[in-house]
Amino acid sequence: MHTDFRTKNSSSVYQWRVETIPVSYGLDATYTLPTNSCTLRFEIPNQLGAPIYMYYRLTKFYQNHRRYVKSLNQDQLVGNFVDNSTIASSDCDPLKLDPSGKAYYPCGLIANSMFNDTIQTPQLVTSRTAGVVAGPEAFNMTTYGIAWGSDRNLYKQAPYTNDQVVPPPNWHDRYPYGYNDNFPIRDISTWEEFQVWMRTAGLPTFSKMALRQDNEGMPAGIYDMTIYDCTSTKDSY
Repeated sequence: MHTDFRTKNSSSVYQWRVETIPVSYGLDATYTLPTNSCTLRFEIPNQLGAPIYMYYRLTKFYQNHRRYVKSLNQDQLVGNFVDNSTIASSDCDPLKLDPSGKAYYPCGLIANSMFNDTIQTPQLVTSRTAGVVAGPEAFNMTTYGIAWGSDRNLYKQAPYTNDQVVPPPNWHDRYPYGYNDNFPIRDISTWEEFQVWMRTAGLPTFSKMALRQDNEGMPAGIYDMTIYDCTSTKDSY
């Protein structure tokens, strides 16, 4: 792990804990799935002034591959109804139609491979000025504003009903029964994590914004940050 702060402290805390917990999905939260929960404990030795940006970083992921970059349907994304026969002849290959002949929404390789780790807002557990806090204090961050303004204009709400399309194959855990009243089609016009992912990177190592806080500085101290759907074999703290 690499850090760069004014205070050079070799005893700074950086730890990682992994456990499997049940996580509820669906509007009625009755569907549960064993999910990896990774908690990163880290120290901020100096207060950080606003704005604060948090990114995730991927390596050896080739979003710049020619076939991958073109594997989408822009008409779908801007909210136009695209029938199955049109999707079948679109650039979404090889993820156009499911075995029953229904179109994937959103179709194509980019949407199917969307980064799906859920990063929770950091929790202050020990303040450098006040010591151990009475209870974890959330340093509130948001996904609002993580996408480029020009990108947000490229996405509109789907014109489909839940029974007309199916989710991409890799979205199965979030949509175990396909789209229905309990697991409805997500409104991509407000889903900025999706919009960030759909802007493909030019190099195989890249970072994408996950959270931001524009108005408050981040106090110095030790924080816990939980990430769901993570993959790790590191020892727990």
